[in-house]
Amino acid sequence: MKIIYFTTAQEKEDYVSFSSAWNATLNTAIQNLHNRLIRALGMTHEVDVISIRPFSRRFCSYKKLTADSKQEGKITWHYLEVKRLKLPRYVSIRKQCQKIVSKINLKDAIILTDTLNPNVLNNACLIAEKFSLPIIGVCNNTPSGIHDTGKSYTSSILSQATDLSGFISLTPGLNELFNKYNRANMTFEGIIDDKYQPIDVSMFGQYIFYDGSLEEKYGVYDLIRAFKDLRNNNYKLLLSGYHKNENKLNKAIKDSDNILYLGNLQNNEVLSLANNALVNVNPLPYTEDYDRYMIPDNIVDYFAANAITLSVRNRHFKKYFENDAIWVNSSETSDLLSGLKIALNLSKEEREAMIKKANADANKLYSMTMINHRTILFLKQFLKQKE
Repeated sequence: MKIIYFTTAQEKEDYVSFSSAWNATLNTAIQNLHNRLIRALGMTHEVDVISIRPFSRRFCSYKKLTADSKQEGKITWHYLEVKRLKLPRYVSIRKQCQKIVSKINLKDAIILTDTLNPNVLNNACLIAEKFSLPIIGVCNNTPSGIHDTGKSYTSSILSQATDLSGFISLTPGLNELFNKYNRANMTFEGIIDDKYQPIDVSMFGQYIFYDGSLEEKYGVYDLIRAFKDLRNNNYKLLLSGYHKNENKLNKAIKDSDNILYLGNLQNNEVLSLANNALVNVNPLPYTEDYDRYMIPDNIVDYFAANAITLSVRNRHFKKYFENDAIWVNSSETSDLLSGLKIALNLSKEEREAMIKKANADANKLYSMTMINHRTILFLKQFLKQKE
């Protein structure tokens, strides 16, 4: 089986250098999911990645993006040229996609595609139709969950998704949203990155860590207040991620020397910090919509890390990891404070046992080997249908 993967994602090191050319924050959650799934599939099968990288004349220092290709084991990364002007850009991208795919041996080929980028999704669907290939959508968020989009964007994305043959989703709710005709589907909540470059974070001492969206509605200010109420100068609170209003965040933490905002970090930095923390925190409030459509930022990585996980309740993860984390009922300051105290007061034996069990359960569900096995079995059914 040959896999053709349409995405905005890039090879890990290429993404690091690419994102440094922007004076705006790119969506690292999209990069991480697709990059990890691509590498999981590439463990056993050839994957041709057609990467339509984001581009902005306003926010990107490049005048245009040049075409390039790179080999990474069984994975071939095809970076398309992206022109400066929009109309020539779209025409050029379509021609490049057709040229690349026409040179691939399409016997037993299948397409996977990002479902949140209209340009990526549209080109993937056109190629699938032109070459009569099955096409699977990878769904990691709701269209309305993408910043600065409106109803027309959501309607367009969900309408285009009706052309897909099947779906891979992070939650059953996302599958229900995209998969209107109940086509074949599979769900997994994330993928553990088993190969990252550790970075020395010893300069931070003992710390509590959160990486993810730093908007108020996702609980970060509740976490800040809970940490302040802890009143323990032995620990730091390290925060990283994207924030639309950094002035507000800086104002909230300026009176505490022990709370540090580290900016929007790369994958290796986040995983290094998570693996050396005392406690990794998920402060995402519990709501029906969040529970249905969202995977808390980095929670799969937290369960796989050498640290205690403190999390607001989540029906799905609590079912699988009930005894693997400190669970609190809400993101209210009092609940998070109580959870922090419990996590920090665990004995060495309790701490080691909880981490060991969480690691084992996480790897059983989300290791690259497991995701490879499940996804390849799922994809093969479409090739049988084609016969």
